[in-house]
Amino acid sequence: MSHQANQPEPGEVIPLAPMNTHELSSLAVYDRISDPMQAIKTLGAAIFKSGIFGVDKPEIGEVLAMQCLAERKSPLELARTYHFIEGKLAIKSDALLAKFQMAGGTVVWTTRTDTLVVATFTNKGSSAEITASFDDYAKKGIVYGKDGKTVKDNWKKWPKQMLTARAISEGVRLVAPECSFITVEELGGIQSRVIEVSNSLEDIIPEFQREAAVRVLRKVGHLTDAQGWADIPDTLSITLSHPKRSQAFAAAVKAEYEATI
Repeated sequence: MSHQANQPEPGEVIPLAPMNTHELSSLAVYDRISDPMQAIKTLGAAIFKSGIFGVDKPEIGEVLAMQCLAERKSPLELARTYHFIEGKLAIKSDALLAKFQMAGGTVVWTTRTDTLVVATFTNKGSSAEITASFDDYAKKGIVYGKDGKTVKDNWKKWPKQMLTARAISEGVRLVAPECSFITVEELGGIQSRVIEVSNSLEDIIPEFQREAAVRVLRKVGHLTDAQGWADIPDTLSITLSHPKRSQAFAAAVKAEYEATI
């Protein structure tokens, strides 16, 4: 039986949230692209300017745009699936597990503790029991910082989740190499260089305030008088959903809403 927690802890492996209607409809844009290279440049520039992945060069934004087109994901969905860490695109362990299961793979968790995780991964007749031990990773120096003595913060706070992520990475790589991708945890789980994007615009603005949000966007010229909530461009949605901008936008919408009631 797969492990399920009542209240997910930080770093806990949980199922990915489904895309909302706005994200699904935005994917239809990919079907209408006539110039892929120009689309990559445009989307790449939007990703860079929005700060969604914390990238510092437009060229890196274009690489991420290529990944969006290749996987037919909106930038917001890509950000929920991957982190961009020190020049490398790394998949989140929960996303890798979801990808594995969607491909028909199964996993049975035998043991999940702060010191040991044991699981059996099965796919297309191939099966492997994976053991991830804190002691083994300690002996290899993986759990320690640069001084080789101090346990890294993520391993200290969430050892069970880190061991689970390592087990997922190794298990999927062995029995379903076609799904394999370097994980965040394998790159050290560097939190200081990672920007999380967990909310969409629909999550930030409640339905009863969306007319007010449209009025705000019309006032600043992002929407015309004939356009509504469904017409908000994907690139603008990304920008407004970014943690650095979402709070200010939500406050402006709330003020607009309260001014009309």
